[in-house]
Amino acid sequence: MMFKKKKHTKRRKKNQFQTVSVSSFLPQTLTKGQRRRKPTRKNTRTSATVTALPLPHLNARAWQFSHYVALLLMIGSVVLLSLVFTDSTFALTQMVVTDNNYLGREQILQQAHVSGVNIFRIDPQQVNTRLETMLPQIKEAHVRLGIPNQIAIQVVEREPVLLYGHGAQSYWVDTEGHLFPATTQRADLPVLVDEDGTARHDSSVLNPVIWQTIQQVAAIMPETTEFHYRHVYGLFFISPEGWRVYLGEAENMEAKLSLWQTLHRQLLQENRSVQIVDLRYDRVYIQ
Repeated sequence: MMFKKKKHTKRRKKNQFQTVSVSSFLPQTLTKGQRRRKPTRKNTRTSATVTALPLPHLNARAWQFSHYVALLLMIGSVVLLSLVFTDSTFALTQMVVTDNNYLGREQILQQAHVSGVNIFRIDPQQVNTRLETMLPQIKEAHVRLGIPNQIAIQVVEREPVLLYGHGAQSYWVDTEGHLFPATTQRADLPVLVDEDGTARHDSSVLNPVIWQTIQQVAAIMPETTEFHYRHVYGLFFISPEGWRVYLGEAENMEAKLSLWQTLHRQLLQENRSVQIVDLRYDRVYIQ
């Protein structure tokens, strides 16, 4: 009896785990007790859509009045500007030029193009640039305006230190090597005769080495005031006796000039007939 009882119990436990309710897998059973939700409609409106807010009520009469005021102000501004730019009261008639030693007042004003022009149409920087470009004698220009019709032009002219000549052309040269037209006679300036036109970098600038060499020679031999230049020989000068003294370039210029002074005295003592004294090389050539 005990054996059967144990066997029955074992069979019942086995059936307990193997028996499955079919209704538990039915869809109705799985969804039972759950509340069905209606599918939400997707909002097709973009996030940029904003509900228009009611605008405050505007007084139409006040709105039209503000427009009239703005229109009157605009018309008044246009009329005022037209009067300012056309009124002869603002036409430049009082013109002053200062610090001009070599250029005439009328010549400067002619290049400035300001006579009778409305003061509000003048750009001082443009006038400065025009004067410095059109008149090479002017190194700097400074323009000041004064209401209602005044203009003052202050110029800084280039100071000549050398008279440059090539063919029939003659120019002044300043310390920076700039060439500009000579306006008067200056007998106190040293002269450079450019025999083949090679002493210039371009049409407006002298080779600065040449000017430096002339300064060295003038400091040691102030009696020498006329110099010549040719690409083959470099810088040279004509002695009081008519001898051509070739100096070449600026290297060892002090030694060359010291040697020349010694040779000059010696050749005069010997009363030699000389045409050329070439000091360009270590060995002096005398012809």
